[in-house]
Amino acid sequence: MQSDEQATSTFETFQRYHPQYYQIRLLDLNGHEHIRVELTDGQPLALPSTRLQDKSQRYYVQLGLQQPVGSVYLSPFDLNMENGEIERPFQPTIRVATPIADADGQTRGLLVINYRGQYLLDALASLDKPNKAALWLVNANGYWLKASDPAITWGFMLPERSSANLSQQHVSLWSQMIREDNDGSAVSDDAMYRFVSVDFDPRNDIPLSQSLGKLYIVSELANKQLLGTSQHAGRIFWQAAALVILLFAMLSLLLARAIAQRRATEQSMASNEEMFRAMIEAAPDAIIITDTDGNITLANEQTTVMFDYAEQELVGQKVEVLIPTNLAERHVQHRSGYMMEPKSRPMGLGLSLYARRKDGSHLPVEISLSSIQTADSKLVFCAIRDATERRTTERKIRQLNESLAQQNNELQAVNSELEAFSYSVSHDLRAPLRAIDGFSKILQSSLEGKLDAQETDYFNRIRKAAQNMSRLIDDLLMLARVTRAEVKLASLDLSRTAAAIAERLQESQPERRIDVQIEPNIRVQADPALLGVALDNLLGNAFKFTGNTAEPRIEIGRIDDPEGDVVFVRDNGVGFDMSYADKLFTPFQRLHSASAFPGTGIGLASIARVMNKLGGSIWAESSEGHGATFYMRFKRARSEQ
Repeated sequence: MQSDEQATSTFETFQRYHPQYYQIRLLDLNGHEHIRVELTDGQPLALPSTRLQDKSQRYYVQLGLQQPVGSVYLSPFDLNMENGEIERPFQPTIRVATPIADADGQTRGLLVINYRGQYLLDALASLDKPNKAALWLVNANGYWLKASDPAITWGFMLPERSSANLSQQHVSLWSQMIREDNDGSAVSDDAMYRFVSVDFDPRNDIPLSQSLGKLYIVSELANKQLLGTSQHAGRIFWQAAALVILLFAMLSLLLARAIAQRRATEQSMASNEEMFRAMIEAAPDAIIITDTDGNITLANEQTTVMFDYAEQELVGQKVEVLIPTNLAERHVQHRSGYMMEPKSRPMGLGLSLYARRKDGSHLPVEISLSSIQTADSKLVFCAIRDATERRTTERKIRQLNESLAQQNNELQAVNSELEAFSYSVSHDLRAPLRAIDGFSKILQSSLEGKLDAQETDYFNRIRKAAQNMSRLIDDLLMLARVTRAEVKLASLDLSRTAAAIAERLQESQPERRIDVQIEPNIRVQADPALLGVALDNLLGNAFKFTGNTAEPRIEIGRIDDPEGDVVFVRDNGVGFDMSYADKLFTPFQRLHSASAFPGTGIGLASIARVMNKLGGSIWAESSEGHGATFYMRFKRARSEQ
């Protein structure tokens, strides 16, 4: 027989192209639904096990299982029932059942296909025309399956309609219809009738009420319709009879095809089994299959290599033969618990598992379990992997993590010392610098008019050196803050930040007219504070190094780059020699004299630290006298990558 997955796929494919068969079910020998596929919103849907039903008491299941293999049973044309109740709205149904056998010809279950009878009733209704003959469909007991008035149908299933029977309401007509020597016609005071029967159980080996049996097509033509219409009515009548025969011939044909496909599948199972065995043998892990009692039924070659057993030594043994002795008894309980709720999962999640070789030595392992449901029983699929190398790696990783934790503690101590040093620099060094600058200014003022030019220059140099030292301390502290800053990435509007900085710089130099062009809506992934530091330094440099340019111009834009979002800041200032570009982002390195362009050489180093913290990079292009362009590559957000 096919696997559950194969059978479900076959049912879904068949139903997708034949929607008139709205339920396909596979039942076991006890009448319980094992697989059920039904049309839901026009699409085949395999129901979960929680929605499968016990159909053992349904007559069509009992009679279907009694049929010989290869035969087809057709149920009565009636209304479908679900969970013991008639399904509403009504679902007229004919069930087609055939026993399913294994390769040895033994019955293993029952295939049941529900035919949507409304297709047949709708086809008959399409032959009803105004002022033409009405077509009825009547079962062998005289109950209407299709009538001129829907309220009198299905009387054999609905107690309130039990009196709606052809044998009671049209006694003369019914007596003519059931006579073996009838001529297919009858006449009453009000109408003329034509009828024909189709027998779907000519052997009569199933009770009349429990098989499709004989159906009657009846054409009713009122006397007032007789003139000029009898020939047309007769044609409609025979079309209806042919329709019923054709539909059920197609039903039998499709079912026969399904049975043939099933038999072809069963014949291919032998080759599939060989393929399965080949796959098991090719697996890099040890594979063991056990039954519900823990008996080993299959072991691949990798198992024999891993545990030093021959296959015949393992097959038939309890799986506990591979469990360390001190854990074997407990494993029996775990195995029983797994069989109560089998599902695919790792064994001993979070535990270090060991297996036992033939010589009694222990082997670290990882084990995955899966439940396999076959036609006969339930099996457990065990994949066992040697975990020696992985656990060695885990041990090394654990040691590395411990080492990293220790280094982290040491770094935290260093950071604490840096914090203390920064505090000392900020407070202890600033005080003497302020004193030097302040007292120098006082002395210079008190000696005004008494100092010659050289002495005045000395005082100015003292004050200027103190002020430069103060700026250098500020820049060093900023560099330290950038290095220690916590990064909180967000999508930021770089254009807006740059515009605010450019406006502030412009206000600080009102005597200059600088053309600043900023591309709108440049968004990058960055930290707000760090992005401000980078742009403040870059734009500050651009303003500074265009100081001697006749028509200064600064441009901010972006370029396409597959590795990230690249933003450039370009100026037409003095530029620099690219042969010194490797020193550009090193602290205290300057490519221009301090007298021409004041500064401490910390700004570009700070930008490089910022871009490194943001997971990006910075580089520059320039030539002397032709300006410079600085490029910043920002890391893209994951959703944009």
